[in-house]
Amino acid sequence: MEIIFILGTKAQYIKTIPMINHALEKNLRVRLIDLKQHPEKTKTLIKKIKGNYEYISFIDNDHDLGTYSDLIRWFLKCLFKIVTLKYKKMNNSYCVVHGDTLSTLIGGLLTRKNKGKLVLLEAGLSFPGLFKHFPESFIRYFVAKLSHFMIANGREQIDQLKAWNVKGKILEISRNTIYDSLDLVNLKKDNTNKKVVISIHRTENINSKQNMEELVNILSNIDSEFQQTWYLHIPTKNKLSSFNLISKLESIGINLENLLSYEDFLSSIYNSDFVVTDGDGVTEECYILGIPTLVWRYEHLDSNHLFEGKTSLLLSEFDIKKSNKFFKDYKSYRTERHSGNVSPSLEALNKLIENI
Repeated sequence: MEIIFILGTKAQYIKTIPMINHALEKNLRVRLIDLKQHPEKTKTLIKKIKGNYEYISFIDNDHDLGTYSDLIRWFLKCLFKIVTLKYKKMNNSYCVVHGDTLSTLIGGLLTRKNKGKLVLLEAGLSFPGLFKHFPESFIRYFVAKLSHFMIANGREQIDQLKAWNVKGKILEISRNTIYDSLDLVNLKKDNTNKKVVISIHRTENINSKQNMEELVNILSNIDSEFQQTWYLHIPTKNKLSSFNLISKLESIGINLENLLSYEDFLSSIYNSDFVVTDGDGVTEECYILGIPTLVWRYEHLDSNHLFEGKTSLLLSEFDIKKSNKFFKDYKSYRTERHSGNVSPSLEALNKLIENI
């Protein structure tokens, strides 16, 4: 049996490599098609794949795509290659894509064009509307409709897929594969300084001057005893610059740093007193690790269950009073690390094999 993984972003590699490794442990033939949306960030992640597999570079690109113009050029080149070239080896092969990124869409189109069997990992994330949270919400819907198999965790995701009337088969796993990804990292505590980690990159935030100005004002209320570090995605840095907010951030003592490797960033989160983020992946990681986290969003439709019961997360809803109270009471949000005995990546692979 052969499985082809079609990946392009850092997050896709992080959440999919454990499944790749389980496939290799089972002596399955594995091919990896790299769409190179984030080639710099994924270079070290690829080294975590343990075993022999075939690597295929789908397109020439040596830098992470962080501007809209770069993304558009890359996307059009990928589309042109899909239309003009045939990949006969994909015919009837099981092709795994992940999530709701442009790489997910490219992987889905590539698979269906070449008559492969499309498998969508982390399927059924909520659908607030075709053009709300665009393009993610559109991609998660469109690729699910294209898929032969959809791997989902949680009743909300399964109900969403059923509401879309998908034709493919829904395979349920117990939890998100991010749990396996975290287990690959050896985290150690370092309590030398009081630290705050900031990570903001969602388009609905960074494209809103009002949201970004409010966030900067909120961050200025954090006590000066904390060392604040904002790890900047390229689009976020560009927007902060265009809104003339860089100098204000520096004036209130916030360190502006480039993105770290996955392991170093996780270590930074693990050793922080609290985190401010809008990212789905970071929110999930902080929930699992039990790190107090202010989620800078009005809603978090993708993972509502993370905010239920005893949780380390607080949804800000862009409320200033709510956010300031969190900064004072953050210690009360810390929880024990969430863990389990079952590997969701192995669950996903086994259920796929059982249903082939």
